[in-house]
Amino acid sequence: MSNKIKCIIVDDEPLARDVLVNYAKQIDQLELVASCGNALEAFEYIQQGHIQLVFLDIKMPKLNGLELIESIKHPPLVVFTTAYRDFAIKAFDLDAIDYLLKPISLTRFLKTISKANKYLQGQQIKPMNEITENAKGTEGATSEQEFLYIKADRKVVKLDLSCIQYLESLNDKVIVHLADKEVITAQRISYLLEKLPKQRFVRIHRSYIIALAHIAAYNNIMVEIKGRELPIGRNYRSHTLECLRK
Repeated sequence: MSNKIKCIIVDDEPLARDVLVNYAKQIDQLELVASCGNALEAFEYIQQGHIQLVFLDIKMPKLNGLELIESIKHPPLVVFTTAYRDFAIKAFDLDAIDYLLKPISLTRFLKTISKANKYLQGQQIKPMNEITENAKGTEGATSEQEFLYIKADRKVVKLDLSCIQYLESLNDKVIVHLADKEVITAQRISYLLEKLPKQRFVRIHRSYIIALAHIAAYNNIMVEIKGRELPIGRNYRSHTLECLRK
């Protein structure tokens, strides 16, 4: 009978998922059952009842990681893997055993496996408030280390959130305007909005998402970024002005 920990990895970003898959394959204690690109796919594996450990991204379209765990009556051990600190308290409430901030190092990953192994063996593990401490730590904790993955030029591109000034939807493309260049993707602007932290980005128009940190000026009908005036749509005006006045 195998003593390996049966696990799955769940992340809608291929590059982030591949990093954890590579880590898992290097660890003899783990048996990687599946690598899932969305929460619904993971739900099917978890429902089969033999998964012991889930490495789970939080921000995913349709069903996010938190909602997935909330929908399962008796979930396996959960390790949340995310670029955002904001969900640490919710992770605590859902009894996650760890909270890993991207980018995740192999050393940090190994520490989590040790914790999971002790838990499965019935040994005492460190207090759950370590989750919130991890979320405040140096690994992936600063805004400069937070990032967004997008598909562009037949590859997955990693963008530093602090460099994104605004996103512009044009026909069937989205142009991501950075400080020094532009990146074009076929992904929908509504999908990208779900991946961006709401406290730092706001949709001001059906065609524009802006980074609040890069606004040079604004009034009731437009915001100015990088010398360009971007219109505030009528349906977005109330929410946009509320965010700008905070």
